[in-house]
Amino acid sequence: MMNLGTILRDVPGAGMLAVSDELVVGSTLHEAVLLDQAVSDALGSESWAVRRQAAFDASFALVGAITRRLGIEGDREILDLATELFATLGLGQLRFDVSATGGEVMGTDLLFGGGFLERQAGGRGTLLRHHTDAFAAGFVAAAASIAYPSDWGSFEADETRCVAKGDSLCLFSLARRPLTFQPGEGLSRGDAERLLGPDAPPHAETTGAGKTTRDIISSCVASDRGTIRISECRFALVPASYRAQLTYDTMHLLEKRGQSSPRPHAPRLGGIFMDLAREASRAGMFHLVGSLFECAPLRDAFGDPPDDPNERVEQLTAISSALGWGPISVLEHTPKERLVLGATITPEAVYYAARHGGTPQSRLPGLQGLAEAIYLLTNEVDWSNAAVDVDLYRRIALDGPDLVVEETRSILSGDRECEVAVQLRPRH
Repeated sequence: MMNLGTILRDVPGAGMLAVSDELVVGSTLHEAVLLDQAVSDALGSESWAVRRQAAFDASFALVGAITRRLGIEGDREILDLATELFATLGLGQLRFDVSATGGEVMGTDLLFGGGFLERQAGGRGTLLRHHTDAFAAGFVAAAASIAYPSDWGSFEADETRCVAKGDSLCLFSLARRPLTFQPGEGLSRGDAERLLGPDAPPHAETTGAGKTTRDIISSCVASDRGTIRISECRFALVPASYRAQLTYDTMHLLEKRGQSSPRPHAPRLGGIFMDLAREASRAGMFHLVGSLFECAPLRDAFGDPPDDPNERVEQLTAISSALGWGPISVLEHTPKERLVLGATITPEAVYYAARHGGTPQSRLPGLQGLAEAIYLLTNEVDWSNAAVDVDLYRRIALDGPDLVVEETRSILSGDRECEVAVQLRPRH
């Protein structure tokens, strides 16, 4: 298995990560599971199609870019590459048994289904009634469509067995469907460069905790089962366009429903969903950034977490920037009161600008959730005796501070950079 550094590329000036030319971001099972669950709760029976389509588009662009770059054309060679890529990114293990007419794909230790079981205390919690591995379904359909192209249609995958429902493995059935759309726009380095523009200030060279984090990510090698762990946290690289398309497609569907609904509360459904998307980001980045902050390589390089909260927040922000979220900086920090982060560009801003243009509305739930996670890690964790795990996060969520987060500036609204403020609101 290759290490991630073999396929990862930096995006000059943007502080982002790419595989081939497609943007990727560091993620965890927590964010993946919570965001998918939020979409499922919001859209009900429609959610599978929305999630699977977002995965197909992102995967079609990613696998297609790599096969073109490497000049791979044979069907089996393309499927072998897709299998290795999926595992290398930490997404799990696939086994294709398909031809030009269809077939099956077996999946094990998938980030979404397997991640759900891991969040449920090793599978001892409540099982789901619906299939959860829409990302894998979209990925295998995209890979098979590239391996066996046809003018008549692309492949579509349905999950017939799922570990989150109590099955022993995940199984996908592939069949060809009429092609009614242009697949696979993805999110590329070129999209980021166009949003930055020719007059964008140069991005400073990554140093300190950010550079060490980048080295840690580059050295990660997936297990034979396609999993990566940093400390005890399962880590994966996910196409940035998947998360963004999933978020914004769901939001727009809910907003349209609200506009056509006679119920007075219906228009707020889009805002409620965006709050859930922010919470997914907060939970995921709390676990991932916290696990990196306390991991052995960082402690070997910088010692124990500093006692000064202003030093802590700078290190945590540098770690976050190295995960592909853009060049994030601390603009203001009053310990246990207020944190303001800035970013010249973020992957979700790149996606929204490329697909939907500008907007005066708050549209960066990922950056908002990340800012909340950094606030909590800086001000609410006792680093002398606490381990960053699910129990700690639940305790903080239940008994910790009540935070208010506000998107105060955004390049989507014409500002020079994005800015998010997290403010403490005392509980009464």
